[in-house]
Amino acid sequence: MAAQQAQMAAQQATQQANDAMMQAQQAAQLQSQAAADAASAAATPCCNGITPTPRFSVKQGVYAAPQTVRITDGGRGAVVYYTTDGWTPTPASHRYVGPITIDENTTLQAVAFSPYFARSVVAGARYEISTTPANAQLAPNAPLAPGQAAPVQLEFAADVSSQTAQIGDEIPMTLAQDFVVGNTVVKKGAVATVTITAVDKKAIGGLPGVLTFAAGTLQTADGPIPMLGGATREGAAKYPNATAMIPVYGSFTVFKHGDPALIAKGTPFTAYIDPNVLTAAAQPPAQPQPSPQQQ
Repeated sequence: MAAQQAQMAAQQATQQANDAMMQAQQAAQLQSQAAADAASAAATPCCNGITPTPRFSVKQGVYAAPQTVRITDGGRGAVVYYTTDGWTPTPASHRYVGPITIDENTTLQAVAFSPYFARSVVAGARYEISTTPANAQLAPNAPLAPGQAAPVQLEFAADVSSQTAQIGDEIPMTLAQDFVVGNTVVKKGAVATVTITAVDKKAIGGLPGVLTFAAGTLQTADGPIPMLGGATREGAAKYPNATAMIPVYGSFTVFKHGDPALIAKGTPFTAYIDPNVLTAAAQPPAQPQPSPQQQ
């Protein structure tokens, strides 16, 4: 009996020793993984929030003279991009490298990109310069330099919303002024299109809706002419959730939506036509050559 008890005790001791060894190995693995995670975190930019929203040195409003606007940001290593045509800036927009002179009615928008955080919320301001003629008209398209793309002034012919638009939707446009192609004049009101290429609906956490579109074609008497260009329209983000990656829980925080992206009928947009396309369109149609029997 005593021998059996001793054998059982020895087996239990062996099992306990094995368990302790396994626990020690697991602890060592966890410690090693933690060290690796710490090293990775030190080498990889963190993403605990978004880049601070850019700030403008001049408040929006009505001014009697041109204004010089500076853009500042509080994000480490941030780069700011801006637009002056009302469309949401992207990395393909103008990079801010110095003061911007506002000498006509302008909607200025800016975003900041940082390697350490997510992209900032869009900052926007509307400047009305009282010296801008109230009935200012679009200038007719001027003669082009060799290789220069021709700007095409368009207007949206229908309202567009990120809540209902889908990728691939063709949005009707109209020509906002006469456009000269070679010896042909395309009259104001001619039909054109743009195509929706990306859509994000507004979402909880204060995220806004986003619409992105690309230029389609301009209809002429000689057939459709492909256009170049595109733009993005983003709705307003709703604080405080749009400023942090970690949501603040509560009835009025995490469940709050941003605004949808809206493009109203009549909104202007400038597309471009490739000079090679213009050159081809300007060429007169080829005349049929007489056959040998007709000569």
